[in-house]
Amino acid sequence: MLGHSISNAENLLVASRYNLEYYLSNFIYTFHMPLFFLVSGYVLFGKKIKIQDRALRLLVPFLAWIPVYWFVNRYFLHFPWPVLFWPTLKDTLLHPAVGLWFLPVLFLCSLLLIPTSALEKRWSWTGEASLLAIFIIINFIPVDIVGVMQVKYFFFFFAAGYLLAKHRKRIQRIGENRINVALAGLSILFLALFVTLYQLKSIKPFDFPVVLANLFKAPGPYLIRYSMAFLGIALAVAIVKATRSTRARAVLAWFGLVTMDIYVAHGLMMQLAFGSGWTKLVLSFVFGIVLSLVLSFFLLRQWWVTQAAFLGIKPDFSLIRGREPARAAVEEDEM
Repeated sequence: MLGHSISNAENLLVASRYNLEYYLSNFIYTFHMPLFFLVSGYVLFGKKIKIQDRALRLLVPFLAWIPVYWFVNRYFLHFPWPVLFWPTLKDTLLHPAVGLWFLPVLFLCSLLLIPTSALEKRWSWTGEASLLAIFIIINFIPVDIVGVMQVKYFFFFFAAGYLLAKHRKRIQRIGENRINVALAGLSILFLALFVTLYQLKSIKPFDFPVVLANLFKAPGPYLIRYSMAFLGIALAVAIVKATRSTRARAVLAWFGLVTMDIYVAHGLMMQLAFGSGWTKLVLSFVFGIVLSLVLSFFLLRQWWVTQAAFLGIKPDFSLIRGREPARAAVEEDEM
C-alpha cells in the first residue's frame, strides 16, 4: 500500500534520486513482492493444489475487476486518452502487469507446485531438485505473456518459501537465539548494502524482465537483485519476530486475512485522495486501506456471488441450501 501510495502521490518517472519518496519507493520495491511470493509458497506447503479452487481464489477476482477498473477509468477518472474496453481486456490478459497481476502470476506458481508435490510423495528429496528444474525450464521458455515474465523471477522466491516450510523443523533446531542473531545481522547488512548500492546507482528494482539469461549477460545486477531481495525479506521477518506485543501480532494476523479485500480495490480507492506531496501520499494510504475494507465488508462480503466473483471466497453451498429447509421447519413448528 505504501509503495502504491507513493507512486499515486509522486511522478516517480521525473522524481530526483534525492527525493525521499523516490528513495523510500526503491527501498520497498527491492524486496516486498519477493516477500509476498515467499509467504505464498510457505503457506502452500503440505496442501493439495486443486486447480479449480486456485482458479476461483485467484483468476476469478482478476477477471471480475477488469471491467470495474475499466468503467471507473473511462467514465469517472476521465483519462486524457480513450480507454476502450476490448483493448483494455486484451492488454490485461496478455500483459497482466497492467492489472491485478499478482493474482494470475500466483496462480501459475501454484500450478508449478503440482509436479513437485506428486514427486515428493514418493521421494522426498525430489522436491528441491524438481523446483530447481522448473525454475530453469520456465526461464528458458521463449514466452513473456500471460504472467510468464513475472513467474521467471518470482517463482524462485515462491519455491524458497515452500522449501522453508518443508524444512521448518530443521531450521527450528538451530535455536531461537541463533536465528534472531542471524536475522539481525542480515538486516544490518541489507540496510548497509542498500545505502551503498543506491548511492552507486546499482539498485534497480523496477527493471523487467529478470531472467536466468541475465546471470550470464550481466551477473552483477542479477545477483544484486536476488541477494538484496532475500536480505530485505530477512529484515521483514526480523521486524515481525521483534514484535512482542500480542495485540500487535493479532492486528497483523487480522490484516493477513483481509489482504485480498485491500489488494483488489485499493487502486480505485487511492484515486479519491487529494492534495499533493506527503498529504496525498498519506491520504492515498489511508483511503486505500480503509475504503477498500468498507467496500468489502459493507457490500462485497454481503452476498456469496460478490464474495466469489470479487474476493475469490469459495461459497459454502451447504449453508446456502440449508437456509430454505431451516425456514420451512420454523414455519411448520409455528403452525
